Amino acid sequence: MDNISPTPMLRQYHELKQQHPGTLLFFRLGDFYEMFYQDAITGARELEITLTARNKEKGNAVPMCGVPHHAAAGYIARLVRKGYRVAICEQTEEAGKTKKLVRREVVRVITPGTAIDPQLLESREPVYLAAVCGSGSRYGAAFLEVSTGEFRVTQAEGNDAWARVVSDIESYAPKELLFPEAFAPLVQTAFAGPVRAALLPGAGDAQAEAEHLPSDDRFTLTPVDDWQWQLADCTSLLKEQLRVQTLAGYALEDKPEAVRAAGACLRYARDTQRAAAEHIADLTYFTAHDCLVLDAITLRNLELLESSAGDGRTRSLLGVLDSTATGMGARMLRTWLSRPAIRRGEIEARLASVAFLCAQVTRDRLHALLKEVADLERLIGRLHLGTASPRDVVALARSMKQAPLIRGLLADAEPSLLQILCENISELPELLGLIDRAIADSPPLNFGDGDVIRDGYNAELDDLRAVSRNAKQTIAGIEERERARTGITTMRVKYNNVFGYFIEVSKAAASRVPDDYERRQTLTNAERYTTPELKEWERKVLGADERIKELEIALFAEVRTAIVAETKSLQATAKAFAMLDALASLAETAVRRRYVQPVLHDGDEIEIKGGRHPLIESFIDVPFIPNDVYLNNSTDRLLIITGPNMGGKSSLLRQTAIIQILAQMGSFVPATAARLPLLDRIWTRVGASDDVSRGRSTFMVEMTEAAAILRNATPRSLILLDEVGRGTATFDGLSLAWAIAEFLHDSPGHAAKTLFATHYHELTELAERLPGAQNYQVTATERDGEVVFLHRLERGRASKSYGIEVARLAGLPPEVLTRAREVLRRLERYELDVFADEMPATVSESAEGGLGVAAKKAARRQLAAQVTLFEAVNQSLFDELRTVETDELSPDDALRLVREMKSRMI
Repeated sequence: MDNISPTPMLRQYHELKQQHPGTLLFFRLGDFYEMFYQDAITGARELEITLTARNKEKGNAVPMCGVPHHAAAGYIARLVRKGYRVAICEQTEEAGKTKKLVRREVVRVITPGTAIDPQLLESREPVYLAAVCGSGSRYGAAFLEVSTGEFRVTQAEGNDAWARVVSDIESYAPKELLFPEAFAPLVQTAFAGPVRAALLPGAGDAQAEAEHLPSDDRFTLTPVDDWQWQLADCTSLLKEQLRVQTLAGYALEDKPEAVRAAGACLRYARDTQRAAAEHIADLTYFTAHDCLVLDAITLRNLELLESSAGDGRTRSLLGVLDSTATGMGARMLRTWLSRPAIRRGEIEARLASVAFLCAQVTRDRLHALLKEVADLERLIGRLHLGTASPRDVVALARSMKQAPLIRGLLADAEPSLLQILCENISELPELLGLIDRAIADSPPLNFGDGDVIRDGYNAELDDLRAVSRNAKQTIAGIEERERARTGITTMRVKYNNVFGYFIEVSKAAASRVPDDYERRQTLTNAERYTTPELKEWERKVLGADERIKELEIALFAEVRTAIVAETKSLQATAKAFAMLDALASLAETAVRRRYVQPVLHDGDEIEIKGGRHPLIESFIDVPFIPNDVYLNNSTDRLLIITGPNMGGKSSLLRQTAIIQILAQMGSFVPATAARLPLLDRIWTRVGASDDVSRGRSTFMVEMTEAAAILRNATPRSLILLDEVGRGTATFDGLSLAWAIAEFLHDSPGHAAKTLFATHYHELTELAERLPGAQNYQVTATERDGEVVFLHRLERGRASKSYGIEVARLAGLPPEVLTRAREVLRRLERYELDVFADEMPATVSESAEGGLGVAAKKAARRQLAAQVTLFEAVNQSLFDELRTVETDELSPDDALRLVREMKSRMI
C-alpha cells in the first residue's frame, strides 16, 4: 500500500489483489487492462512494454503498465506460457449508470493448467492440470484436461508408491501441478527446484511476487491450501459434478488419495473458470497395468513425442505418424502413442480398421470430410464455460453436418471398430436446424459488433434493427414532414451527445414554430426544439443498439442452452471423429511409408523381419539398411550386441522398441513382417546426460535408471541397454555391466527380453556360459584404409570398434589421428603376459565366475590392458632398456637409442 492514502480505485485494486494472491491482476479501466505495483514491474519486463507510473505529481508514484483490452489475449498467452497465473478483472456495471466507483470483479483466473482459449492452446497437444497428494505408502494423482473435460485419476500403494506417481506425472507432462502446501519439500525434491513463495496462497509481498516464475521448466508448481484436500469435501464435490450417489461405479470406493486428488483438481478448475464446468461429466480410474508403460525417460530416449535435437515434434515419431485433419485427432494419436494398448482385442480392432482405411478412395474422402470438422472437444468445453463465440457455434454446426456424410462413407465398413464409431456419431438434425435459423452465416467474433442472430429469427430484434439501420432515412422523413407542416424550409434535424436529437430553427423563423414544439436550447443565431414524435423516435434509436446487444446475448444463450443439452451426444461424436482421424492418419502413414500389419500373439517371441527405424529412414537421403531381430524368454532373451561406433547399434535397439510400440498402439510397422507379443513395459537406458539441478553426475543418472530397471522389469518387459558402465573407471564399468547382464538373464522375476549394446567386448564371453545369451554384431569393413559401415546385424562378436575412424569423420586434426593410430598399434602389439596372473580386486565375482581357465586369463589380460595400457607401453621400454649393454654403446648409438625410446613413449 502507499504511504499516502490510496484513491478509491486503488483501494478496490488492493482488495481484489488480496483475494487472488500469486496472480498478475489485469484490472479493467475503460479500454485497457492495467497492472499496478509489482505486477506492473513484472508485466512490463515479461511483455516488453512501457512501464509508467500513476500519481507522479503527488509524490507517491505507483508503477503502472497496461495493454488494450481488444489485444489482451495475446499478452495473456505470453504470460501464461511463461508459467504465470493471470486474474482477469472486469467492470461489472456501466460507468454511466452510477456516480460511485464502478463495480469490478475477477471473472476468470487463467493458469497454465486451466487454459481454454484457442490463443493459449496448441491444437495438437493436450493441456493437463494435475494434482497429487498422499502420505507414507499411498499416493493419488489426478489429471484433468479442462478444455475437453477428460478426467483421469490413479492411486499407487506400496514402498515405491511415490516413485510410481511421479512417473505418471512425468508421463502426462501436465502444464501445472497442484499439491498440498505441506507437500512442498517432497515436490521440490521430485521435480528439482524451489517452490516459489509467490505461488503460495497469502503470499503478497513484492519480492515474492517478483519471483512468481514456475519452479520447474516443464510445468508450474502450485501449492493449494490444505483444507481443499479434505476427503469428505472432495467426495461430495465429485458426486455433485458427476451427478451420482456413490463413487463405487468409478472404482473409487476404497481409493481415498485418488478421490482427494481428483476433488482438489476439480475445485481448482471450477474456481479459476468461475463456472460449474459441466462438460467434465466422466472420471476414469487407471492403473499402470492398463497400458504399455513408457516412462518419461523412454519417451525421451526413443523420441516418441519430441525430437532430442530440439526440433519439437517435427522430427519425432509422432511427427512421422501424424497426418491428421483435426486437432482432436492429433491428440488422440498422441495418446495412443504415449500410452499404447495392452489388450489384444483392442489392438487388433485398430489394426483391422487401419487395414480397411488403406483403401485410397475411402481414406482420401474421409480425410477431406474431417478437414471440415472443428475441434469439437474444446468447442464443447468453451460452450460450457461461457467463453464460446458465435463463430464457435457456426463451426459446430458445420462440423456436425459432416456426420451423415461420414456415416454414409463407412456404412459398408467391415471392421467392428469402424461400425461402433459410426454408431456413436449423432446427426442431431433438430439442433442443426435451430442453429441455422438462429445464427448468421458469418457472425462477428464479439456480440458488440451486432448481426449475430440471423434476420427473421426474432420479430423484436428485426424491428430494432430496422430502427437502427434506417436512422438516416427516418431523420430525413421527419425533417421533410416538418418542413412541409411548418413551411420552415431551413430547419434541420441534428444530434449531439448532450441533447440527443433536436430540430434546429434559425432566429428569423422562430415565430413560425408550432405550439407542440418544445424548446431545448437557445443559441445566438438559432433555437433548438424537440417534438413528441422526435422524442419517441429518439428513445427507440438510442435504446435500439443497447437492446439489440442484450437481445442477441439472450437469444444466443438460448441456442447455447440447446447445444449444451446435447453434450453427451456431441462428446461421443467428437471422440468418434477423433478416433477416425487417428486411424486414417495411421493408414496414410502405412501406405506412404510401406509399413506392414504386425501379427500379435500370446507367446513371448519378438520376431521382426526387415525392420527399419521409422525416424531415420524418414530423414536420410540414402536407403535404410533393414535388419532382422529375434528375441524370446528362453534361448534368446539376452542379446549382446557389439560393433563399431556409428555402426547402428543404438538405432537397432531403438527401432526394435519403436516397432513394438507402434504395433501396440494399433499401427502398421516399418518391416517386411513382424510377429510380436504383448509387452507390459519398455525400459531404456541409452544416452548420456547429467542432472545438475539434482546434483547427479552422468554416471549417477545411469545407475539410477539401471536400478529402476533391475527392480521393476518383468518377463513381459523389453529392455534396451546401451553402453552401460561407460561413465566410470574401466574395471568398475565392466564389472557392473557384467553383473547387470547376468542379473537380467538369471533373475526369475526380472528376466526380461534385453538388447544390450556394448563396447565391452569381454561381455561376449557371457554367450558361452548363459543359455539365454546370444552374441550379435553390427558389421563394418575396411576398404583402401577407409572404414565402411554396413549397418547389418549378424550373429557373432565384433573384433574392433573403429573409434579412430569415427574420430576422423568427426573432424579431429590429422596429427591427433596419426598419433592415436601409432599408440593403438603399439598397444595391440604388446603382449601383456605380465598381467595375466593378476586379477584386480575391483572386478566383481560375477564378472569372473563361470569362465574357463583360458577365458579367465584372456579376460584378465584384456581388463588389465584397458586400465594399464599406457603404463604397459612404457614398461616395455624399461624392459628393453634392461637388455641393453650400455658399456658397448658408442655415444652416437646411445643418443640414437634415447631418441628412439623417447619417440615411442606415451
